[in-house]
Amino acid sequence: MKLSNLIIVVMALSMIVACSKQQTNGEKEISNKINEKEDVISSHGIIVKNREKLDAFINKTSSTQRVVHYTIEGDPIFNDLKYNDNKFEMRYDTTKDKFGAPVVKTYTCAKFERNETDKFLKYTLTGCDGDRKEIEVLQIPFDVEKQDIFEFDLRYGVNQKNEINTINKKLVKDLQNGEVTEVSDFQFIIEDRQKIYKEMVLANYLGEKKLSSQCNRKPFVSYDLTVNINSGNRHYHWTECDNSEDGILMTQLAKAIIDIVQAKDMYKQLPAVKGQYE
Repeated sequence: MKLSNLIIVVMALSMIVACSKQQTNGEKEISNKINEKEDVISSHGIIVKNREKLDAFINKTSSTQRVVHYTIEGDPIFNDLKYNDNKFEMRYDTTKDKFGAPVVKTYTCAKFERNETDKFLKYTLTGCDGDRKEIEVLQIPFDVEKQDIFEFDLRYGVNQKNEINTINKKLVKDLQNGEVTEVSDFQFIIEDRQKIYKEMVLANYLGEKKLSSQCNRKPFVSYDLTVNINSGNRHYHWTECDNSEDGILMTQLAKAIIDIVQAKDMYKQLPAVKGQYE
């Protein structure tokens, strides 16, 4: 081969290798970039963002999904899921965990299962090859009996005259004619407390919420929720006009709590609403 031809071949190979390295580096950068809107992001299962994305994946309306777990030190561990050819594939990547061994492994599994009980919600890959036959992708615990303190105060309605308050043990119903009726020493049974705590956890109540207290209707329903959980507390205020993702989720949470209360015989025995607005 002539020297000139050899030089051309060497240059061509060099360009291919350089492009290959550039593509590889690009792929690595993409694979380690967290998408706050699309990725399921879990902080020890206590705060979980975008959980509904995993439900879409398990129902095969999405062919790929990333699940990011943050360690105690705040480092991300990546679980990249892919559904292809009737099998589930997961790429497990710990290379960004500064306090753990850097590992990248890929598993192929037969099924992806969702298991929900009164105490937890779990997503698991089963029938996997390699060293792990089952892989827990995400678990969200919501056992209220494992909490030292769980009390809340929900105020709602026009001018927030209705109140469900387990902190001060009272229930207030707005009769909407200028009067209210009140139940003192109000308490939930453990089954109801469990249902409500589950609703709160699945609404990601501990996560950051962007809520609006503005409304262009008159009159309008607004909500105010205070939660005392163990040694901390959370407070939220929003209106029925808040149609943001967080606003809709929190309104659904409030209505779920209200439905639990209004289904009780004790509530049904209270005087009926006499005003215009429910």
